[in-house]
Amino acid sequence: MKKYSCCICLPVYNSEFGLPYVLKTVKILRREFKQIQVLFFYDHSSDKSLSIINNFIKENLSISKLCINNNQRSVVRTENIAFARNGMLHMIKSDYSDYDFFIMIDTNDYSCIGNIHIETLKEVFTPTNIDKWDSVSFDREDGYYDHWALSYGDFPYSFFHFENWRVAVAKLREEFVPFLENCKKNNPEDFIPVYSAFNGFAIYKTSQFLNCSYSADINISLFDSELLSKQIEKTGCRIVNHFKEDCEHRHFHLESIKKNNSKIMIYPKSIFQKFVKE
Repeated sequence: MKKYSCCICLPVYNSEFGLPYVLKTVKILRREFKQIQVLFFYDHSSDKSLSIINNFIKENLSISKLCINNNQRSVVRTENIAFARNGMLHMIKSDYSDYDFFIMIDTNDYSCIGNIHIETLKEVFTPTNIDKWDSVSFDREDGYYDHWALSYGDFPYSFFHFENWRVAVAKLREEFVPFLENCKKNNPEDFIPVYSAFNGFAIYKTSQFLNCSYSADINISLFDSELLSKQIEKTGCRIVNHFKEDCEHRHFHLESIKKNNSKIMIYPKSIFQKFVKE
């Protein structure tokens, strides 16, 4: 990993609790890459998040860049998140497009606050593994929670956009949860191909995503019609789209697959230890 450059992308909104733990991880990541740049996108917060960012920048001025959102926040949560992620993508496209990788890390109070398993991170960068993925995310010891971003197997479409979304997500979990557990037990070093996955922390090959963007909107043209039919049949639920908001990661990953034939993978090992408050 020492030969690679990487942007670390941190969207920050009311992250006073989680951000210090994530910045601890950033300091560890800095030792593993030849060159890093830490990109903050700060949104209107009511806590001490901005003060924490500024203190980090004072100590790490040469590797830090801050973008502050001066626009009015949307009432749609994932529109705000997509705007933040696109803001950091814009910085990458403008100034760091020659960097080998970027990592998106959530700074909330649960996703990425455990100690990082740095050996797990190193495994996906080995010569035998690095060509197997264009984006890779991971499990966590605290549990896989991000079924909202997950498009997998016969479940490419968001469960919230089905007539009975509780049934739709239950069917997804019934299939994915035991499958992931089996992979962790029997094939922990095998990558799991998906259409979309995040789980709080994901690594991206920069060149594969420069022509893509995050969006909370649903773009039905990005979905395979046969897969949608299979999901409808398997769940027994009708697609209704009354819920307009979609996970911003799904558009980003599906667009990269369509434009660049990107390999979106889950590595079944945990990237973060179970959180224990110090």
